[in-house]
Amino acid sequence: MTTIGTEKKSASALDVEAVRALYPALGREIDGKRLVYLDSACTALKPARVAERLADFYANWGGCGGKRSTHLLSQQVEDWFQGARRAVAGFLRAESPNEIVFTSGTTEAANIVCNAFPYEPARRKVIITDLEHNAVALPFIEAARAGRIELAICPTDEGRLDLDRLASMLDDKTALLAITHASNVMGGIVPVAQAAKLARRKGIKVFVDDAQYLGTHREDVSTLGADFVAFSGHKLGGPFGIGALWGHETELNRLGTWKLGGGTVKSLAWDLKGAPEPVYLDAPGRFEAGVQNFGGAVGLHEALKVRESLPEPALRKHVGGLVRRLADGLAGIDAVRVLGRPEELEKGGLVTFAPAHPEFSAADFNLFLNHELPGRFIAIRVGEHCAHLQHRRLGLDATVRASFGAYNTAAEVDLFLDAARVYAKEACGG
Repeated sequence: MTTIGTEKKSASALDVEAVRALYPALGREIDGKRLVYLDSACTALKPARVAERLADFYANWGGCGGKRSTHLLSQQVEDWFQGARRAVAGFLRAESPNEIVFTSGTTEAANIVCNAFPYEPARRKVIITDLEHNAVALPFIEAARAGRIELAICPTDEGRLDLDRLASMLDDKTALLAITHASNVMGGIVPVAQAAKLARRKGIKVFVDDAQYLGTHREDVSTLGADFVAFSGHKLGGPFGIGALWGHETELNRLGTWKLGGGTVKSLAWDLKGAPEPVYLDAPGRFEAGVQNFGGAVGLHEALKVRESLPEPALRKHVGGLVRRLADGLAGIDAVRVLGRPEELEKGGLVTFAPAHPEFSAADFNLFLNHELPGRFIAIRVGEHCAHLQHRRLGLDATVRASFGAYNTAAEVDLFLDAARVYAKEACGG
């Protein structure tokens, strides 16, 4: 596999221009304007080879896999599907492909864990943090509203998790800790390994949301200390509607059933009383009901090849430098306030800021970036980023987020900063 690093393939530098050449969207124009893409936290751009792999799959190989049919076409689809499972296991450094459940993304994975977890009457408390994306927060909020669990929310301070405070909340009634590895609002990273260690001391299971983390970091589930980890393929340059839930086989098989259908049972027969009695498969099959997203899995496999070609230290150095450059530049604009702690931000892949002047409108700034720049438009994210708990904690209605991938450049950061300065001067008078 070719590594997109220096000519010597060292980990000291990332060949950004070689990376950019993989993404056709960066070379096209919309209404005569070239794209500057600073929205990878929402979804990463797609490499051409992922799109080409999908097109080939659907045009030439779109048969049924899943061990349903047994003709040659189906056998090839099933082989690619299981190959994608092995690739995900390798990417996460899992012990076995059987630890990988394909899902539609982190949202479905969180719903599986929330609704299939074997809570006990004396142990049905779940702890989340106020950093959680709605994909994780809402399933547990609704389970608590329905009376199935007790829910506690650990507050954070400027995006920083206080481990002592978390430890004080972890008690003998707690069954599960659900926690993000990287906030999609506050930036930086969360000390998940330390949090998991605290939880495991009391026999508490841990679910980690890696959706925002894996774009610019690598995970090792064998050392993380978690029981479940989830991610979404579209944040790695893969297709929409595909993701994965990792879990130790023993923990996956302790989960109850949630979404059921074809492909989840070993047998379905009549019991001695004449009632139907299903016998469900072990993981991962018991969680993959119905015809699977075979094309999405094939596309995800291709995206992981691109992701793994990036030299890890060089990727982190590159993205961290972009984050620091943007945060430092925004600090000089009085009309905005950067969220999070400056010393923590460069460990992540994004910078979020809030208006600090009544005339600085996040929504209007977004329009400015799309329509008022000569020859360019800058794609960012404005709003609450599906992270309402954190915005309520901060007392904010809308924030502006710029996020980075391997394909971004310092020149793009400077263009964004210039635009922010111009807009602040025009809207706020300085």
